Amino acid sequence: MDTSNVHVAVIGAGPAGLAAIKSMVDEGFNVTGFERRSDAGGLWAFSENPQFTSATKSTKTQLSKFLLPFSDYPIPDDFPLHPNAAKLAAYYQSYAEHFDLIKKIVFNASVSSLSRTEDDTRWALLLEGESSPRVFDKVVVATGSEVTRIVPEIEGLDLFEGRFLHSQAYKRPRDFAGQNVIIIGQGNTAADTAVDLSTHSSKVYWSHRRGAMIIPRMVAGARFDSFASWRKTRIGFWVSKAMPGFHRWIFNLFFTSIVKATWGKLDPAWRLDTNSWYATTISGLVLNDDIVPALRNGGVTSTAGVRRVVGPREVELDDGTVLRDVDAIIACTGYDNTLHVLDGIVHYSQPHPDVRPIADLYQGIFPLGHTDSLACLNYAIVMDTAATCRELASMAIAQVWAGKSQLPPASEMEAQVRRHQAWFVKLSLATPLPVYEGTTEPHEWLRFINETAGTGVYEQLGWTIQGVRFWLREPKLCSLMQWGVNTPHIYRFFETGKRKAWDGAGEAIRHANRMSDIDLAETKSKTS
Repeated sequence: MDTSNVHVAVIGAGPAGLAAIKSMVDEGFNVTGFERRSDAGGLWAFSENPQFTSATKSTKTQLSKFLLPFSDYPIPDDFPLHPNAAKLAAYYQSYAEHFDLIKKIVFNASVSSLSRTEDDTRWALLLEGESSPRVFDKVVVATGSEVTRIVPEIEGLDLFEGRFLHSQAYKRPRDFAGQNVIIIGQGNTAADTAVDLSTHSSKVYWSHRRGAMIIPRMVAGARFDSFASWRKTRIGFWVSKAMPGFHRWIFNLFFTSIVKATWGKLDPAWRLDTNSWYATTISGLVLNDDIVPALRNGGVTSTAGVRRVVGPREVELDDGTVLRDVDAIIACTGYDNTLHVLDGIVHYSQPHPDVRPIADLYQGIFPLGHTDSLACLNYAIVMDTAATCRELASMAIAQVWAGKSQLPPASEMEAQVRRHQAWFVKLSLATPLPVYEGTTEPHEWLRFINETAGTGVYEQLGWTIQGVRFWLREPKLCSLMQWGVNTPHIYRFFETGKRKAWDGAGEAIRHANRMSDIDLAETKSKTS
């Protein structure tokens, strides 16, 4: 198939958008990326714009550098174990430069609308400030899932004379030096913001209505994610599908033991009570090294949820407590993952009245009715390394559009959409925690993505004839790929005739494991 005359637009130049641009370039498509910021890197590239979500300068990655690279572009050895936002943004920008993607991207370009052309054969993409749309054959939406703010409705907020903002507009702690600040929310951003302010503000109140499992980046001197090999995580995904109750039980046991071993007894006043659902739900886990120490030393005070504002500087909580002299309220209440740029294009179904509508996307990527020309990289949320999942999805999209992989008939795709929606409804009604829009069952999704992308990983590392042959041929490397570092370089090793393999993948896998061994030995010696 000649792809050189097929024009593809990629909206967004964060990690997902960069992966999409490169995957399309690898298959010979004529690609143009659009990024509303002035540089690549997405939310990892700091921005002063209060309407742009960006990690603060103190933000560190939750996962270690061993799990973070693109599949064919290693992270430098001298990077810290958990890079800060500036380091990771520099890595993404280096990736874009290395693969000559920058020339494919139009920066400072915001997409205002997307629609079908009058003859219904192509897509018309209109940028803000332009009067005429640009026309493309295919479009990949890679705008990220942290764009549209969810702002809580607070009774009496109009009475408040202090500063009220969403965490999207929070940029640095010194802006709140000496102030009394309420942080609303329970997730990672709330905990990070509370810790960030604890050494600058006079008083920091962490206001939340539910508990959390607080997991540190380092456990017993070793990085927390060192246990999560490719094989162990695949077994976990299979168990979560086949035996969800047992999966919750075993993960609750695992995470509870980490919490107890790391933090000891938690003060009930901190309101961090949990149950087994927290261990297997993204919204129930908070990865943070400093929030518990901040609670212990008084730098952060845990409180009940905000009920209403009762005066110019007074806020009443759910338990009747009134906080006085409040200078600022920061709502760390997350983002709406709805595909707003595709309003009127992507259809939504609501199979249950108590669960919000769910997008009709095959495998959380392809809109029904437009699978041959439209794809979404920011909707599906899988409990695995997000950047890697989106890179794999971008490979899969490119293989489908290049004609190397085929999607099933429309009836089968619709059946999969309905199965997923039924699964989502069941999960949403069962768990006491919020389920993020786009949450996807990982076992089926990852198998589909890898097969469609053509990574060969499940065939070559599975219990198959191919897997046995690979083990006999490369026993040490096979063992490293399955049980060693869960490095994304695994996905570029096997040549299948689909996504582009990388000749350096084997050495990159071995090197990642050597560096991991050094890291684990060093951290072990420091704690012994």
